[in-house]
Amino acid sequence: MAEKLLSRHNLAGVPVKAGDIVEARIDGAMSHYNFVEPVHQLAVQAGFPEGLPRVWDPDRIFILLDHHQPALSQELADANQLMRRHVERLGIKCFHDAEPGIAHQMMADYGLARPGELVVGNDSHTISYGALNVGSTGISRVDTLYVLLFGELWFQVPNSVKVVLEGHHPNYPIAKDIILYLAGKYGDDFAGSMSVEYTGSLVPQLSIASRMCLSAHGVEVGAKFALFPADERTREFLRGRTDKPYEPLEADPDAEYEKEIVLNVDEMPFMVAKPHQFGNVAPVDEVTGIKIVQAQIGSCANGRFEDIEIAARILKGRKVAKGVRFIISPASQQVYLQCLKAGLVEWLVEAGAQVVTPGCGVCQPKVGFLSDGEVCITATTRNYKGRKGSLNAEIYLAGPLTVAAAAVAGEIVNPREVFREL
Repeated sequence: MAEKLLSRHNLAGVPVKAGDIVEARIDGAMSHYNFVEPVHQLAVQAGFPEGLPRVWDPDRIFILLDHHQPALSQELADANQLMRRHVERLGIKCFHDAEPGIAHQMMADYGLARPGELVVGNDSHTISYGALNVGSTGISRVDTLYVLLFGELWFQVPNSVKVVLEGHHPNYPIAKDIILYLAGKYGDDFAGSMSVEYTGSLVPQLSIASRMCLSAHGVEVGAKFALFPADERTREFLRGRTDKPYEPLEADPDAEYEKEIVLNVDEMPFMVAKPHQFGNVAPVDEVTGIKIVQAQIGSCANGRFEDIEIAARILKGRKVAKGVRFIISPASQQVYLQCLKAGLVEWLVEAGAQVVTPGCGVCQPKVGFLSDGEVCITATTRNYKGRKGSLNAEIYLAGPLTVAAAAVAGEIVNPREVFREL
């Protein structure tokens, strides 16, 4: 898929293969708060006193004010105001300003990335759109400046790793367990600088939300792209979100891969990444009994309806353990509204959970700081030291069901021990 993607977008108009260097046409560019800092500052340093003198196509640049919405300080409020002025000056059409949420989820919500396109963004989890058969990847601030001006960028065509997922999908989300299992068994660099292609009998069973979890975590295992095929689920998701035509990517039957990995999820246990590395993975039964003070569900990996629904479903009629802060952050306003209409927020609040504003804060040291010695289990993206404040806190990563189970038990536990109905 990566070879077809970059051949299609090669400005030289010739097919390319893994290892080739290409200058590629960009279909869309996503930017969040870094549109002003440091992209604006880089433009000033390059000799443009007012910042960017123009953009290559105001219809293909998507500015979504996540991370700091609502503004968390006077400094951020001033930066947001500066962004508003520049967006208006440059004539950028797509600007989500007063709408809290994660840029990557909003890109999907509004159909801004389509199958077969090449989309870049100044955030590492831009890779998420691969769930929709989009060749998407995070780029540097300097590269972002270049793309905004010229609408093109150089790439080295990556080798590809084929991940074949087999088995039956249970009645709860398992995408996080899948990627943690892969990182634990093959290393959190098993896709280093490569393109991951997901295939197998499980893929048609996976929701777009689950695919976005797997694609988002492509960057945690070193991938350049993390691609799913375009199928009926893809088309159904995009129906009503975009009316623009698209040409999906599909690998040839005889496509060559650097390596192939096969996983039967029927044989996969619940997985947990221990501090302080994504690849420091163990089955949940090996870490049961560890006391927690905080549990979280959210982020561009696990802040969607299915992640919150499983927590609400199993917490209904139960209570969060005394002394545990259970924080839930929907990935976007649309996801939040979906949860409200389904009654999930009422169930969660009655159980003792805290539902906070959609956005990236729950994944970073912005919402739910940890103090020295505190332990958190979270269905967010990363667990390195300091990710939630204190360098002496411990962060465990797990799927939303395992996180909800820990919130009820007050300690890490196999979800089947808490929820006998599974």
